[in-house]
Amino acid sequence: MKWKRRIAAFLAGAMLLAVLAGCGTKTAEDAGSADELSEDTVKQAADVKAVDNFTLAYHENDGLNPLTCSSAENQMLIQLCFESLFQMDSNFEPQPKLCNSIEQNNTKSYTLTIRPGVKFHSGQEMTAEDVVYSLNNARLRENSVYQNQLSCISSVKYSDDEIYIRLYSSKSELALEALLDIPIFRKGSDEEDIPDGSGPYQIIKSDSGMSMIPFEQWSGGKVGFCSSITLKTVSDSAGAANLMSSGDISILLQQDAEKATATGAKYTSSVPTTRLHYLGINCDWSPLDDEDVRTALSMLMDRNTIVQTCFAGRADAASLPVQSIPDSITAPAFDKEEALALLEDAGIYDRDDDGYLDISSRQQFTLNIIYNEQYGTKGAVLEQYAKTLNEVGIQTTITPLSFEDCQTKLRRESFQIYYGEYQMTSDFDLSSIISNNGERNFGTFYSSDMEEVLAARNNVDADGQEGAEEEYLECFMEQTPILPIAFERDLISSAAELPEGFDPWPDNIFHGIETWSAS
Repeated sequence: MKWKRRIAAFLAGAMLLAVLAGCGTKTAEDAGSADELSEDTVKQAADVKAVDNFTLAYHENDGLNPLTCSSAENQMLIQLCFESLFQMDSNFEPQPKLCNSIEQNNTKSYTLTIRPGVKFHSGQEMTAEDVVYSLNNARLRENSVYQNQLSCISSVKYSDDEIYIRLYSSKSELALEALLDIPIFRKGSDEEDIPDGSGPYQIIKSDSGMSMIPFEQWSGGKVGFCSSITLKTVSDSAGAANLMSSGDISILLQQDAEKATATGAKYTSSVPTTRLHYLGINCDWSPLDDEDVRTALSMLMDRNTIVQTCFAGRADAASLPVQSIPDSITAPAFDKEEALALLEDAGIYDRDDDGYLDISSRQQFTLNIIYNEQYGTKGAVLEQYAKTLNEVGIQTTITPLSFEDCQTKLRRESFQIYYGEYQMTSDFDLSSIISNNGERNFGTFYSSDMEEVLAARNNVDADGQEGAEEEYLECFMEQTPILPIAFERDLISSAAELPEGFDPWPDNIFHGIETWSAS
């Protein structure tokens, strides 16, 4: 196994470089900041044609605290009002936003500086203290939606303009950057109705209601797309969908592929996410304990057809658990012949010419897959997958269960295969599902080889990240601990043509708004 021959030297070298030499200082200029005001950007902004009106929904029961709001409606407003140290681009690569430089001191320690001169909507200049306050609240506040994402951080402190981040467990520089897409606000303003952010628009209240106006001191430049964004109050997401159907809001964000596209949406776009759909496998159950069998089951899944028919295109087919696959990696493809050859190598084939595959002369190869009956899309996916399995001779049944019954079977390891959905963090860390101590490793998968490549992926410097990713994916393809299906996509709908220059990023659908223009 070529990856295993290299792993020991790779780990030792990467850790030695990180601990003894450090990784040097990476600055926003080195990374090519996505928000530098190039001459082209300035010219584009000058040529912007403003829209006459633009309206968004405001979820009155969710609030505007950037750490706790969870509705799609208010998350859109948060993206306009707040900025983060880093943000994920369309390839899920972290780009500096408020971070000016990052230096890796060792595998568990980093030093950051922030971009100077950034102003909050109140006019106060952002300081390292504000950033530390935001990050500590994001990771420690009981109702923070970012608690899990920042669980690897043990402390965040500052001195003058430097921010010191220490970790419980090692994270590569790119992995940490990916996790730091957390909204930053002025210290203490989270106790206010509208916390103080630094984004391109700010919210104002008046007797006639709430609206958003361009922030004149925004570090990204002048925004001329819309002089005032109207906010219409709704009590739930259904209310927002109704406003779209009546043409009363300009853009609607839908984060659940189970829900049909809102009525009245004439133009749509979508943006990739880290929400992974997958099949979990009980690796203690013969013959699923055989990696060749698991790999064959993966090759029998026609993911492209599933995405088009079951998700109506609102997902990205995924045979590997990452959104961006290195060019050197060839992802597993749908291939019945190769799958059957692998199964035969594992001793599974039709022994008596009855059309069904057999594990032995007395036992046919049968599978049962459980899923939460609440989700129709999951049932449709499994029906299609089971059809393929049955066609090749694997007798497959699907069992819909209540959420409680599903959880009981997972806890008791009383299943063969289950349908899972997992909101991955932005670094695409699958440790909780496939590592030995993972809290979601219901299938009791364990591989010392996988533990090594997971450790390597988390311990490398930026220069070694690509190699570590390749090692991890090669090992994943060899072991196939789970069967990835697809990553969901968020749907963006509009009753009118989307703005010129519309280029949504995963955590910022308003990316590049300074160059947006009326269609």
